[in-house]
Amino acid sequence: MQVSTVYSKAKKLATSPSTFFFATAFLTWPVLAELEAFELFYSFSRDHENWGIDEFAMLGVNLACALMLSLWQKSVHLKRLSCEKEAERARAERNASHDALTGLNNRRAFTTIMKTTQGKLSMKNVAHVAMIDLDRFKPVNDLRGHAVGDAVLANVADRLRQAVGLDARVARLGGDEFAVLFDMRMTVSDVERKARRIVHMMDQTFDIGPNGVSISCSVGLVVWSADLSIKEVMRRADAALYKAKSEGRARFAWYDSELDAQSTARAALEVDLRDAIQSGQIRPWFQPIVDIETHDLVGFEVLARWQHPDKGSIPPQEFIPIAEDCGLIDRLSHTVLRQACCAASAWPPELSLSVNVSPIQFASPEFVENMKGAMDTCGFDAARLIVEVTESSVIADFDAARTKLSALKEMGISIALDDFGTGYSSLASLRHLPFDRVKIDRSFISRIEDQPTNQKIVQVIMDLAQGLDLDVTIEGIETAQELTYLEANGRGQGQGFLFEKPLPADEVLWRLETMWINGRIDPTEIVENTVQRTASHRDG
Repeated sequence: MQVSTVYSKAKKLATSPSTFFFATAFLTWPVLAELEAFELFYSFSRDHENWGIDEFAMLGVNLACALMLSLWQKSVHLKRLSCEKEAERARAERNASHDALTGLNNRRAFTTIMKTTQGKLSMKNVAHVAMIDLDRFKPVNDLRGHAVGDAVLANVADRLRQAVGLDARVARLGGDEFAVLFDMRMTVSDVERKARRIVHMMDQTFDIGPNGVSISCSVGLVVWSADLSIKEVMRRADAALYKAKSEGRARFAWYDSELDAQSTARAALEVDLRDAIQSGQIRPWFQPIVDIETHDLVGFEVLARWQHPDKGSIPPQEFIPIAEDCGLIDRLSHTVLRQACCAASAWPPELSLSVNVSPIQFASPEFVENMKGAMDTCGFDAARLIVEVTESSVIADFDAARTKLSALKEMGISIALDDFGTGYSSLASLRHLPFDRVKIDRSFISRIEDQPTNQKIVQVIMDLAQGLDLDVTIEGIETAQELTYLEANGRGQGQGFLFEKPLPADEVLWRLETMWINGRIDPTEIVENTVQRTASHRDG
């Protein structure tokens, strides 16, 4: 028998530890027989009986057994290492294609899936893609911490899987952005039904923490045909997502080309906005606030104004949402407040400065420090500053809001609840948080002389504020009739285009030195210029 043949049979027998010994015997026996090792050993032992050959033989047998046992253990160890290496390779492959937090496909894997789908597309055989972004998620991370934010994302992934079922592939692209590739057999109505289900499920409170977490989501949908690249499909889905957000969030929207042009213009404006903040194009303007009964000038509200070098004046309702969406609101607000404080430092010290704070800005961990830094730059007295926050800024987490507002009050800053009466739990805000003032929204003031219901609402708010020892500011006074009614029935402070439109800092200083030198806005002048000022307001 050939040695190679014996070796082959021995290797087959050695497939399990129990046959390893026999495999070794089959392997070594032909070699020993070929060398007549047994006869030589017998002859040697008989010639040297006095050497104790038997003992040497027994020692050899023991050593051989020990060697075979060691080889068997080594074989088992190598097999275990091989299994562990294979498991590690499988884990690495999964980690490379799946998001660690949610277990969903990641961006890389989703792109691979789309490449596979792309080869099956035709002008008649299309697919549908959804881009999903969570609404109000950033405040959750900022106010409740990243652990809660991660728990929300994991729950979002579970709800997405449940919402789309087995008819789609879901991926987390990064942050709070997700994508869905629907089965090519699904129709437009099928996709819309899934989108409605996604929006509905995300609108349900997440049972996380003592009070739960409430968010929503917006969904952008696009039809994917063979003539569109993967990059173009994702761009269109993102444009549709922006449409859903601009229409009020918590809804879905399909891509349309007209909106795409607007989205392109918005992207260009975002680039310009970054440069504008850096170069100081956006500056503070100031609208006077007066005592309703005496018409004494008591302060100003700070408003951001952007004079674009090519496009002219860009209204705040256009660039403020962009600043919030692209993470520029903190820089923008800090820059405007710092400029406002420096300008107002030269004005009479009894004049206050009111500044609006957006919910996203308020949620920033650096919010309090940024406010302090803006005042310290110019040595502005904190007692002159009034910070106006909306109910949406504080409703998500009263405890975190109380901590920030208390820190502001310790610095001497006053706190106002803006747009009072328009939220669904303003009374809870007043009860839990340290406000000094409420601002009545202009929607209650418009044509108040002819609106009995608004008259009653305004009177109730004023009585409530008086009972809670809070000051009142009334926004949006635009006509002499509104002012006359408020003079007869109201109290507190007022502002609006009837008194004066927003002015740049140098114009305010000039008027303080000339027209407002006595600290009072003449009511006769107000009435005479009502038409002119209202027309100026309507013209922008």
